[in-house]
Amino acid sequence: MDSQAIQDDQKLIADQKLRLRRSLMAVGAGFANSLVVLVAWQLGYVFFSVESLLAYFAISSLGYALFPWLIHTNKNLSRSDPSLTGLQIGWQLLMVLVCMYVAPGVRELLIVNFLLILLFAVFRYHPKHLPILSFLLLCSYMLVILAQVIWSPVVVHWQHELITSLVFVLGLIGVSLLGVEIGSLRVALKRRNEHLALLTAKNEQLAVTDDLTGLYNRRHLMRILRRQKSLSDRGGYQFSIGFIDLDFFKQVNDTYGHAAGDAALIAVAKEINRSLRDVDYVARIGGEEFVVVLSQTDYAEALRIAERLRADIAQLEINLGEGQPAIALTASLGIATYRPTETINDLIHRGDSAAYAAKNCGRNCIVGEEELPEALLNKTALDEVAVSDVALAMEPATD
Repeated sequence: MDSQAIQDDQKLIADQKLRLRRSLMAVGAGFANSLVVLVAWQLGYVFFSVESLLAYFAISSLGYALFPWLIHTNKNLSRSDPSLTGLQIGWQLLMVLVCMYVAPGVRELLIVNFLLILLFAVFRYHPKHLPILSFLLLCSYMLVILAQVIWSPVVVHWQHELITSLVFVLGLIGVSLLGVEIGSLRVALKRRNEHLALLTAKNEQLAVTDDLTGLYNRRHLMRILRRQKSLSDRGGYQFSIGFIDLDFFKQVNDTYGHAAGDAALIAVAKEINRSLRDVDYVARIGGEEFVVVLSQTDYAEALRIAERLRADIAQLEINLGEGQPAIALTASLGIATYRPTETINDLIHRGDSAAYAAKNCGRNCIVGEEELPEALLNKTALDEVAVSDVALAMEPATD
């Protein structure tokens, strides 16, 4: 799994935890409302029968518990709004309206639930939607009063209801204005966080890539090698590396200028990227040197891939622009395969030594670690063995 997938999973987990926490807060408010209904029933303010009261508690409890369960099991992710805000608000509003209808004596006290619903919406809805929701809540309250006038024997005192409604309207306006302000701050904060995330991603990309070619840099190459080493040390996994050193590259800079040299490096980098498999990596470690990391690749397969890379680079024609001749480059490659439990430096040493040996064997060729003299594979003997001696040692014996 790559780093982007890991970040996406971490964000999903964080979002789900936030949704679950808010849903549980809404559940707590719902059960608190049910407790108020129970107390009001005991005091005679609710004209529910015992059976109707139990049915109300059972239905409301199932509804309250449904939303946290959907979020906990990730079933909410299939919906356009994973927070289930509209459904939760709708269910809470329905339960509050039922309570208001059956408990007219404490109806004014239950108005606070409307304000809680509005505050709950602040954290999810756009600020421009809050006045619409406030108007819906006011209409719902009026419908409860109208239903009591039509279907219940409750005597409605219109002066009292007028004052209560006026206070309710003022409360809705106040909470709406506060919600709009909070919502605007939330939207602005979200945009700023998205901007910061983009800047962070860009900085992370710059930190791991080479400015000129866009390939990975030396620092990120070491991270890749450590990850590959960890996989290999667990067993059943092989990987190889290839050092690629462009031949006579200094002559390109001296003859055509550094701008032409940069263009050549960019062209070679694109060609290497094109030739490699999706599971492989390539980094520029400085100047005209590149390193490829061949995942799940043994020594023999690494040599075949290296030959393809060498041939592709040799066939590459680099156009410097109108009026300029196209130039061609060749590369010397050194191949080494990781040996379980060895250090990364040991692997790099063998691959680098193989590339130097290829340089001194005529260039435009490949040298694998198995072709190197034993003395060169020993770090302590490296200073005692000249590269020219390596090339001499690799020449075929003659009579």
